[in-house]
Amino acid sequence: MNFAARANLDTMILGTVPYLNALPLIRTLQRDHQIVRAVPSVLAPQLARGECDAALIPVVEWFRGTGEEIVSDACIASSREVTSVLLLHRVPLEELKTVALDSHSRTSVALLDIILRDLYKVRPKTGVLSPDLKTMLQEHDGALLIGDPALEARAQAATLGVQILDLGAAWTKLTGLPFVYAAWVSRRELNETTKQNLAEILSQARDEGVKKIDEIARENPTKVKISQAEIRAYLGGAIEYFLTAEHRAGLDEFRRRCKNHGLI
Repeated sequence: MNFAARANLDTMILGTVPYLNALPLIRTLQRDHQIVRAVPSVLAPQLARGECDAALIPVVEWFRGTGEEIVSDACIASSREVTSVLLLHRVPLEELKTVALDSHSRTSVALLDIILRDLYKVRPKTGVLSPDLKTMLQEHDGALLIGDPALEARAQAATLGVQILDLGAAWTKLTGLPFVYAAWVSRRELNETTKQNLAEILSQARDEGVKKIDEIARENPTKVKISQAEIRAYLGGAIEYFLTAEHRAGLDEFRRRCKNHGLI
């Protein structure tokens, strides 16, 4: 497809993650635009190849040069416990030797590296595995999980005898700032008019979507195995959808620490 030729069409191709936390951002977009769903590790390369006009990609991939610019003040962020980006660990954090990383993650892998180095002064060896908590913990001291699998893993933690480090809370403890996990980034070569239109479309969709959180909680479209009340508290409290000046400061601080640690 000639993307340059179709860039000004009303229907946009928008990439998003298949997790519960993205639903308020895309709920109304689905009426008028083509939605492409992929896990973060797949979505960023799709945007890099120009297969989407914009995508809700991991911010660390934007730091690394994927896409062109953040085109909307709609995002996925937190300034306290995020509840869906977790390190589940069998030993005290200071004694971590090995950690299994969620193969779907990108930003949270970098965030975990920073948290463990800067807050707990440890650098465990890592391996990449599919997001299954029991399998990940069979040969590792800890497991990083994101998205819906992390939400479900919280309920398993007590049964498995593991502790939880919430990386959203840890980041805010370390820096005093919010953390931005994903943002709408445009593909390269979009013209300015199209980017302005995208900004309006994505922000309006966010504004409409956050009003539908109760409906999303009742419907549970991703079939995550947590209660309706937990979904409502997660989407309506833990996740933040507005990219404010303070969130941009958190984004800048994350970029700085990524550079300092050679992660970008």
